[in-house]
Amino acid sequence: MKARREPAAAALLPSLQRWAVEAARDLYLTQKGAPPASHHPRASPRERVSVLASEALPEWVEGLSEASRVFRPSDAPPIESSPFATLRERLLTATAGYDVVGFDVFNTLVVRSVEGEWLKTAVARGFHARLKELLSPTRMPTAAQVRQRRFDLEMEIAGEQVAQGRDNEVDFEALVLRWAGTWVPVEPHRSRLAAELRALELELEKRALRPAPGIAEVLSALKAQGKRLIFVSDMYLSAPLLRELLRHCGLEQYFDAGYVSIDEGLRKASGRLFPRVLEREGLKPEQLFFVGDDENADNVQPRRLGITTLRVEDPDEKQRRRRLEAAQKAVERNPYWAAHYVDVVLSNEAHHVRGPEDDPNYQLGRTLAPGIVAFVVDVIERAEKLGIDHVYFLAREGLTLLKVFAILKDSGIFRRVPQAHYLFVSRASTILASMRELSWEEVHRFWRQYSRQSLRGLLKNLSLPQDEFIRLAAECGITDPDQPILEPTKDAAFMRFLASRRVRVAFHQRRDEARAALARYLEYRGMMGLERTALVDIGWKGSMQDNLMRAFEHDARFPELHGFYLAYVPDGQPQAKRSFKYGYLSDLRRRDLEEADFLRNTAIFEMITTANHGSTMRYGANPWAPHLPLPELLHHEQEKDNSARFFRRVQEGMYDYARDYARLSPLLRFTADELQPGTLQELLRYTRYPTDEEAREFLKYSHVESFGVHEVTTFGLKLDLRKLTQHGSVKGALKEAWKAFETNSWRDGVVKRSGLPLANLAYDAWFTWRAIR
Repeated sequence: MKARREPAAAALLPSLQRWAVEAARDLYLTQKGAPPASHHPRASPRERVSVLASEALPEWVEGLSEASRVFRPSDAPPIESSPFATLRERLLTATAGYDVVGFDVFNTLVVRSVEGEWLKTAVARGFHARLKELLSPTRMPTAAQVRQRRFDLEMEIAGEQVAQGRDNEVDFEALVLRWAGTWVPVEPHRSRLAAELRALELELEKRALRPAPGIAEVLSALKAQGKRLIFVSDMYLSAPLLRELLRHCGLEQYFDAGYVSIDEGLRKASGRLFPRVLEREGLKPEQLFFVGDDENADNVQPRRLGITTLRVEDPDEKQRRRRLEAAQKAVERNPYWAAHYVDVVLSNEAHHVRGPEDDPNYQLGRTLAPGIVAFVVDVIERAEKLGIDHVYFLAREGLTLLKVFAILKDSGIFRRVPQAHYLFVSRASTILASMRELSWEEVHRFWRQYSRQSLRGLLKNLSLPQDEFIRLAAECGITDPDQPILEPTKDAAFMRFLASRRVRVAFHQRRDEARAALARYLEYRGMMGLERTALVDIGWKGSMQDNLMRAFEHDARFPELHGFYLAYVPDGQPQAKRSFKYGYLSDLRRRDLEEADFLRNTAIFEMITTANHGSTMRYGANPWAPHLPLPELLHHEQEKDNSARFFRRVQEGMYDYARDYARLSPLLRFTADELQPGTLQELLRYTRYPTDEEAREFLKYSHVESFGVHEVTTFGLKLDLRKLTQHGSVKGALKEAWKAFETNSWRDGVVKRSGLPLANLAYDAWFTWRAIR
């Protein structure tokens, strides 16, 4: 399947624009002696262009490769080649006079999702995770040291083989035994750990391998002609183990025999294994036809003996491997490229993610999915670090996150996964329970965000019965409950209302009822009585976490609360002693400019994760089980329409990405911390330099706000022509237009829709300059 992403050449322009702005910013900060803009790993412009160009210009690289063959010695025999697409027809014709056909294994019979050296790195990372369970922290090596130890042992064992007159191959059984013994030298623990390593390597090989395109049909056709088929491989895994891998790929039944360098002590690449194969098979060189991808080992060396060969040379497969190799080398040099490497592997091996021809809503889900998936990985890893056994995903964004969690939890890469729960809570259902008094200090907590409140709107936000409190307000002089309270501290009637003893008595009664109902619900969901737990949500300020802490801070049954957020924006209010918050992709307490840039479009992350079940308003009686509380939900028709038309498809894209990630993550083994910088950069491309289609599609969406303002937010540029004409001057009209632009939810999208060349570059430069000034 083709990669979802645009060709790298098409994606290079926004990347270069973004890097130009970042380079100018960093130069300015350096000259001023200011702290760097980002504390994350970075890649130099030269490194970035090199990596992307290796993917964007495969034809050039291929052309250079072909040109290099001009310089072969003139006596070198020409080597015939075939792509996978025509291999069957070529072989049926070319092997007409042969009874035995031999095949190379890797990149001929089977191909890998990752290159062999990275697979060894994945095994080393799995080994490192296992050592964490066996060793004390003082004896614990780093993952890099574990990987390096394998490399050193491979060199050591290969040297021993050469000293015995064999070729420089590595004995896998000796390798895993010595590798395990480096940190667990005592028997029988060493042998047990070695057996685990052996099993892990085979498991990851199976996960990485798949049959080469059309190869099963090739083998079947040759067997139908009565050919004897053998495989010959330079490999440190023995022939029985290779047979197991071929069996996993559905190819083992075609082969009559197999010869592997580690078993024979001889390699194809040295030219010494083929005479042994001929001897074992009882063949003369002209009786064997051999097929393989490697120019030297599979073609030059056997041809020197008189064996006819056909080279498998497939352009698509070479391009796929070239992208893998470039991304792998990049991440080995610089951890910044971890997320990019994941994207390359998954786009090459997409079993679930659909192609770029799918609808733009699905593609939006695929574009933003790396951030959501990496965040859920962080939730699992952070819960383990903090010793948290139960995590609660908060309605409504939390339902999408919970579904991603369910996909990832069985991927096999996590040492311990917490139990996950879904919590029907909202600001509306928790605000009343969280209040101490009906005072201006308490009301001001949300009045700061939603300043245009009327009495009726205030009562609705506080979930207080309107008839009862409007009647009490009338006694205090508030005659119009729908009139906006513009200056509450100067409004005598409103302040009398807050100070009224009758109002406060009624408030305490309703608050205690709301708090008791919320407590019953939390008890039912298993939260009460835990030592500590975590709440998971998109973000941004952690209001529901604050509300829960305020409601139950004096309840001994209530746990220590940790809030895990995709992004966290502190509101400047002091935190309770047993309340902690963490932002993954962005946390403004880190004072990182690039993390702050992530927040240029926060609405999109709320919309694409919102569950289609309505917002929790309060907790009522359950008619089927009266002893259990039942969340009462308010579901707007606009939300149902949004879900059906747009966000269901967006979420499908995210879930498909998560499935592919879960399937391949054991081969990648990146932590959430390693994924964070590259994932942030991928999403900054969307928020700062959207495509025309992404910017247009955003206009179709809308967001239903069910707390504070209770309105439907749309995302077009809201220009009031009547206001513009009333100013009577160009300057005034421009000022009014700029005000409308500044209040838009995604100004970068507005700039893109303007259609002006390089408009986003200019706006990004201006925005960045204003930020660093």
